[in-house]
Amino acid sequence: MSVVVLDDHRMVGQAIAGVLSEVAGLNVTGVCVSVQEVVALINCSPPRLLVVDVELGGECYRDAVDPLLQRRPEAELLFITAMASQFVPPADLQPFTIGVMDKAQAWDQLLAVLMPWKQGLCGGITAAMQGCELQLAAIDRLSPRERRLVRELGCGLLNKEIAARLELSVATVETYRKSVAAKLGVSGAELVRLATLHRTLRWDAGSPAAV
Repeated sequence: MSVVVLDDHRMVGQAIAGVLSEVAGLNVTGVCVSVQEVVALINCSPPRLLVVDVELGGECYRDAVDPLLQRRPEAELLFITAMASQFVPPADLQPFTIGVMDKAQAWDQLLAVLMPWKQGLCGGITAAMQGCELQLAAIDRLSPRERRLVRELGCGLLNKEIAARLELSVATVETYRKSVAAKLGVSGAELVRLATLHRTLRWDAGSPAAV
């Protein structure tokens, strides 16, 4: 469930992304401050959800939304605005809109908007679980360092980013990945999928995001 945040104030966008990633367990693939930046990302890898600020200075949010829906028709939108009580999504975007959030609201309100969206995807999560229940359960029996590695993989981080977070060398991270994949009996690519699914399930169950 990839998410991109578009807000012309980078610090605000990064704060939103932090909540989405660290608390909600979503895979934030980009924090953009301009339409040009987000369109370039959409052309490369269109996200499942776009969190977009309605007020973008001299730019129009539709210039980001329309290309996304053209590339990925099942994508959805979460609008953020300082005038939530006055903003109504255009009729053609309402079927794709999961909510409109006031910027003055607390972060728990952001999560409250997202929860119904995540619950609506539970069917897909359940289907994804089929055939890998044993591996998902085995993740909880890994060592603390190995579980932390799985958590970072579930965030979509690269080896060098994981190495920086865990204060390890890239080579050590690669060794850990191979060891965890072997313990779970999966390939490297399958390990990433399992890590993402495991992180999502922990949030859906109300478990803390941190390992």
